[in-house]
Amino acid sequence: MKHRNIILLGGSGFVGRHLAVELANRGYQVTIPCRRPHRLAALKVLPTLKLVQANIMNQAELTDLCKGHDTVINLVGILNETRRTSFRRMHVDFVKSIVHACQTHKIRRLLHVSALGANQASGSSNYLRSKGEGENLLHTYGQKDLEVTSFQPSIIFGEDDSFINRFAGLLKWCLGIFPLACGNSRIAPVYVGDVVRIMADSIDNPASHSKRYPLCGPETYTLQQMVQMIADSSDARCMVTLLPDSLARMQAMVLQNLPGKLFTMDNYRSLQTPSTCDGGDSAGSTSFAWFVDGLNQQYSNKPDYDRYRQNLKS
Repeated sequence: MKHRNIILLGGSGFVGRHLAVELANRGYQVTIPCRRPHRLAALKVLPTLKLVQANIMNQAELTDLCKGHDTVINLVGILNETRRTSFRRMHVDFVKSIVHACQTHKIRRLLHVSALGANQASGSSNYLRSKGEGENLLHTYGQKDLEVTSFQPSIIFGEDDSFINRFAGLLKWCLGIFPLACGNSRIAPVYVGDVVRIMADSIDNPASHSKRYPLCGPETYTLQQMVQMIADSSDARCMVTLLPDSLARMQAMVLQNLPGKLFTMDNYRSLQTPSTCDGGDSAGSTSFAWFVDGLNQQYSNKPDYDRYRQNLKS
């Protein structure tokens, strides 16, 4: 069966925007429900994509939105809890809402993004345990009512990601030394373009039903190595140094109580689990080092671009 009408939940996020473009370019009819459609104005040029203002956390709205679609893709997730949102609500209860909506309208195809290291029983953090529980729930229902494929990505990077851009922003204020918590954590970062290609390829592939796919890039680094590469590419003249574990925990306990929650104890616990694929297998082919080195070219050429624009004005 060919699946042509897709509802993309979490489509306003980093991965969602890239996946929406990939799906639209392949001819899929894509609906993205979100609270603030005006923030996705750039996607309106895609003729097969529709933006709908909605609150998908409301069961009735979600169920009504799913009507007329044959595929659901769920990208909804949070890295930190707030007073309004919890891991359980976003990663478990919302998954139950999706299952209810699919059962109501007899939708069978469902793609779901989890996380590398997600494990309901032994995850090192609340984030990883809740991600594992939601994923298990879907695959349990998938044995009967749904054709489920789930994806477990490592850290996803790209032009407009939150990882590279957040560290690049912090490194601007570096005064010689940048203290980094959990710098020895091992990560196999995967490029967003590789992730959305793999997801789109699986939609009409029956062999992917009931499968869980770890998604890693071709290289494994420590977090310290990755942040140092970002520093070098953005001409931030500082050395990334490891914080001792005791200070890393203290940093997390302090920062989790500040606005923005740059780092929390749950983030600290997540980083105790390697974000790598067993056996070194990789699904993505794009090198993080190559990508970050390309940023250096962009930064170094910026003065030339500025002068060029100024000459055009004059």
